[in-house]
Amino acid sequence: MASSEPENGNAAGPVPTSCGPSDETGSSSVSSTAATKDPMEELPGLPRLNYKLLDHKTKLFLVGGLLVLEGSILPIVLFYPLWFDTNLRHGIIFAIITSFFGIVSGLEFAHRSWRLILKNDVYRPIDGKRWRFDFTHITLSVGYTIMTGILIGASIPHEPLVRPLAMPLPLFFIQVGSLALATGWMEANNMSTTCKVSSTPKGAPIPPVLLTFIEDVVAVDGGAGKTYRRRVLGRYKVSKRFRALIKGLNWFWGVGCVLIGIGALVVVWTVPQEIAYGIGWGAPLGFTTLWTFITILWARRSLRVEKKCWAAELRRQSRPENEKLPVIKR
Repeated sequence: MASSEPENGNAAGPVPTSCGPSDETGSSSVSSTAATKDPMEELPGLPRLNYKLLDHKTKLFLVGGLLVLEGSILPIVLFYPLWFDTNLRHGIIFAIITSFFGIVSGLEFAHRSWRLILKNDVYRPIDGKRWRFDFTHITLSVGYTIMTGILIGASIPHEPLVRPLAMPLPLFFIQVGSLALATGWMEANNMSTTCKVSSTPKGAPIPPVLLTFIEDVVAVDGGAGKTYRRRVLGRYKVSKRFRALIKGLNWFWGVGCVLIGIGALVVVWTVPQEIAYGIGWGAPLGFTTLWTFITILWARRSLRVEKKCWAAELRRQSRPENEKLPVIKR
């Protein structure tokens, strides 16, 4: 039985858990509703996420493009012409390159910080306190601190250390990938959180970190707020197919991030330093592009299957008992 408030979308009765063969002859309010509405939009008992990337495509492409430019393209584009085609001292070259690092990401980081500490509790985690940031914010803080420290420290010598200057992105990918693998393993072993993880309270079953990242980024950076946090956690709770999607993608990104991070570090320390710099800043971008493309295809297909199976199970549960029982001829 679905909630009387369609905007909420939480199940108050039995939750469909399997996808059986659908019987199109079944007549019910559920099947008629599914026939007249877009099944990808609303299904009783299945919390809608109510956030479409295409509705925010301008900000997505603008901010995403600027972050890619700052974090991968610009260091490479500036390094090679300045290194090979100018007489600038190498320390000056890296001072120029490093000066651009953190402009876009820093502004975006400050913006999400501001949203999280606003007096009106709109973007913070569920039951979160004003001066306690979400898990994604803490993860980014650690990563940015390490990356900035390396860039500054390796640029200080009269002859900058080129190989360490190529390490920030691979190290960041290893950090994120390790979190994904650790939380994936903990979730598979039914372990509980030892502290509050964004909206997941202390002592609750730990979710894959990918779910936490999605919750935090869409709620804060995407502006969907606390409502989205409740919906995505509710979806994860009631839908086993959504859980399977999140778990699969968590392992997919975790393994990929660790492998590309370690692989890039190995190459950085084995090839000439001029090549190493391009590998360190360019390989993660190539990996992210490919993995994102696969993720989009994977997620779209899985969400379609999830909603079709949910609708089919609702139709099966809504049939009268005499239609469910087979007729035995004597």
